[in-house]
Amino acid sequence: MSQVQCRRFEGQVALVTGASRGIGAAVAERLAAEGASVAVAYNSDEQGARQVVAAIEKLGGRAVAISQELTQNRGPKKLLDAFKEHFDRLDVLVPCAGHSEILTLEEMTVDVWQRSFAIHLDAVLETCQAAYPMLQESQGRIVLLSTVGSHAALTGFAAVGAAKAGLESLLQYMASEWIRTGVRVNAVSCGTVDTGNLERWAIGPKVRAFVQKKTTGLGIAKPDSVSPIVAFLAATESRYIVGQSVVADGGMTLGIDFEEWVHEIYGKDARL
Repeated sequence: MSQVQCRRFEGQVALVTGASRGIGAAVAERLAAEGASVAVAYNSDEQGARQVVAAIEKLGGRAVAISQELTQNRGPKKLLDAFKEHFDRLDVLVPCAGHSEILTLEEMTVDVWQRSFAIHLDAVLETCQAAYPMLQESQGRIVLLSTVGSHAALTGFAAVGAAKAGLESLLQYMASEWIRTGVRVNAVSCGTVDTGNLERWAIGPKVRAFVQKKTTGLGIAKPDSVSPIVAFLAATESRYIVGQSVVADGGMTLGIDFEEWVHEIYGKDARL
């Protein structure tokens, strides 16, 4: 768990989806380290979720694991119903659940495309809607997770990038409507984060090398490089930040040459 000195979320309750691993786990542990009680929501990785709960409890925090498939019918509503069995308030919602498959547009299938939108956009909207009444009561905060692939055409990432572009548009509408009732919404737009997915992709080693060069030695971010930014956007210090997507990519997309990206990852004969 993150070792921090401040307790900005003392007495508050957070719900983090996709919290059994990766960024979601790091966010859950960070918020708990700063005093929040945390609902660790997950789909299938029960062991991972219980490890996150155990890590939080070991340092004196309170956490519960809640299993729910968010893309099934009324999944987000069922998640909030289960959440209410443990907590009577909600201050921070961080929808981190995600899934990614790296395919060029020629390889793309409708199933892959729709699955990406289902988890990265549809389920996020429904989870936020289900949580909104409780967040309205607490004047709560929502922090969404986006990607620089929503506005930078990184070949192979179209399904996730397009869904996250929709998410960033949704962010604008959600933030502008809900700030009127005191619910503040922002997002973190991540670069490449080492969540274990790179090892599943054939292009993973080339992506790692490319990002290492483009971030001038910073390299691939770790989940706990993102979690402090999420915590800041969920804290009162950032109360004048509304409807913004904060880019956290180590400078990767500053002046990026997309032809260079395609050639380094897919070979000199590949075309944009």
